[in-house]
Amino acid sequence: MSKQYTKWALALLAVTGLQSALGEWYDDGKIKGDMRYRVENIQQEGSANRNRDRIRARIGYYPRVNSDVDVGISLGTDEAVNGLGDPISNNQTLGSQGTKKGIYVDTAYIDWHPSILPGVDLIGGKMKNPLITVNDYLVDNDYTPEGLALKYHVGDDIEFLANGSYQWIQERSADDDTKLYAGQAALNFKMANESHVTVGATYYGFQKMQGFGVQDWQNANKAYGNSTTKKISGTTTNLLYANEFKVVEGFAEAGTTIVLPVTVFGAYSKNSDPSDMNKAYTAGIKIGKASDPNTFELGYDYRYLDSDAFPGFLTDSDSFGGGTDGKGHKVSLTYQILKNWQAKVSYFIDKQKIESGETQNDYKRLQIDVIAKF
Repeated sequence: MSKQYTKWALALLAVTGLQSALGEWYDDGKIKGDMRYRVENIQQEGSANRNRDRIRARIGYYPRVNSDVDVGISLGTDEAVNGLGDPISNNQTLGSQGTKKGIYVDTAYIDWHPSILPGVDLIGGKMKNPLITVNDYLVDNDYTPEGLALKYHVGDDIEFLANGSYQWIQERSADDDTKLYAGQAALNFKMANESHVTVGATYYGFQKMQGFGVQDWQNANKAYGNSTTKKISGTTTNLLYANEFKVVEGFAEAGTTIVLPVTVFGAYSKNSDPSDMNKAYTAGIKIGKASDPNTFELGYDYRYLDSDAFPGFLTDSDSFGGGTDGKGHKVSLTYQILKNWQAKVSYFIDKQKIESGETQNDYKRLQIDVIAKF
């Protein structure tokens, strides 16, 4: 065989070997993402009305490394301040002279689910929220925590679920670190006609919050509604958390089909550290399911958050402008136009500064979305 044919043969063997090595995870990998265009109007008492258009783009690759290990890596748009991206939003506001938009790592995690331990998932990295939530009143849906999580489920008609996580909030080189230790247990009762009832409880134990600087990704000394004390250093005044956050939440959800799918849900939580301004709750209903073309989903919920019910930097960024010390209603209608293509309208009717008595501020927000998924 000539040298030329030998080289081609070796190259072919190398490619074949590479494909064989890649095969198990490359062939099983999934690419998923979405693109959203939003038109938004905000009416906040004491401020000028604001109109803006926003985009959100996300894409992720989720390979199956082997039968016991999966990986997730996703990127998303985000608005940057001091080189950092918003932890609870992937939106980018349009209108900055056509400047290029920033892309950030949204998730990057390893999911180990050993075959010798059925029902167990050990997840490490930057991940989707590993805890069950029936609404986003405490933790925004776009938040991707960082650290370790352990998830367990067992059972069929009656399913037991237990989840725990160890999350990094703030690493400090010269002081104590702020972390979150969370644990959760729930039962999911599955019945005929795809009906279900889920009940559970969650404990959120934040460490090293009281007496430490407020968590504000924009570094603007913003407390997001939480109570604070002041620390003055020369001409600089820093806000420190006045309380710790040891929050217990109970939640429930029930779903069935009555001509259309119907789901009702509710949750109540209380922070045990402060003696007042420490509770939060939500309740709502969903009718229909926007999945097949020409289907719809109508949703309503009410939420109430005292100032120190939960760390404000994590709560839903849309309701009463984000943070705590607010209450209000959210109504939404989603229509499935075509496969993977839907439109949605959401309207918020809220009150800000609810613990200020008669000085409460009205807050209204309208969002019109078109969403493409792939």
